[in-house]
Amino acid sequence: MTRQILNVAVLLVVLWFNAMAGAGTLSGESIGLIANRYTSFFLPANYVFGIWSLIYLALVAFTVYQALPAQRSGGAAERVGWWWAVNGLLNIGWVVLFSFSLFGPAMVLMACLLVNLAVLHVRIADSPEPMSLGDRTFVAWVFDLYFAWISVAIIANTFQYVTFLEWGGWVLGAEAWSAVMMAVATAFGGFMAIRRGSWIFPLVVVWAVFGIGDRFQEVPLILWTAYLMVPVGLVLTAVSAFRTRSV
Repeated sequence: MTRQILNVAVLLVVLWFNAMAGAGTLSGESIGLIANRYTSFFLPANYVFGIWSLIYLALVAFTVYQALPAQRSGGAAERVGWWWAVNGLLNIGWVVLFSFSLFGPAMVLMACLLVNLAVLHVRIADSPEPMSLGDRTFVAWVFDLYFAWISVAIIANTFQYVTFLEWGGWVLGAEAWSAVMMAVATAFGGFMAIRRGSWIFPLVVVWAVFGIGDRFQEVPLILWTAYLMVPVGLVLTAVSAFRTRSV
């Protein structure tokens, strides 16, 4: 019961801080404005970040689901445990640091957030007991969506950070590195789809890669890499979804 109440409280605080950051109330500038100030070649088009609305809507659904009396013990919600509370603290910390342009410390917290979500994925997905439809829909898929986006976001934030530092050690060129990392993200999405059964993961990568190609249509290497990676990601999504349905 204590865990369930804490999870509700954590979500409310996370939503509050993110709303303030989005409106620019925390530092006087919105997160979107700050991110666009240091545009890198791995920054998707602005509309792509609308996925945060879907993520938070999914987290609301998880929070309501885990608060139900039937979820007090057993099931995927219990396996989430206190990791969601830790996740919320990391999320808030990242939002605050990024809002004040403290990009280095923000990168550290985002890495911790990624590890947290990886642990949550393993705890949820590797249960010896089969998941119910409710557990799969309101727990597993919710955190897979979140995990997938942060996996892409940490790449984008790394590019943004080195752009902020005016780093000149690209060697291959920033455009080529963007193409490489789009391929890496797609490959990781494939691993998560085929080996971990997460059809959502490559679909999120597709959304991000499509947005990168859309923003940089004038850069042939990035545009054509996106043209190649998007259908690959869609095929991986379809294969994983079919396999999951067949299980």
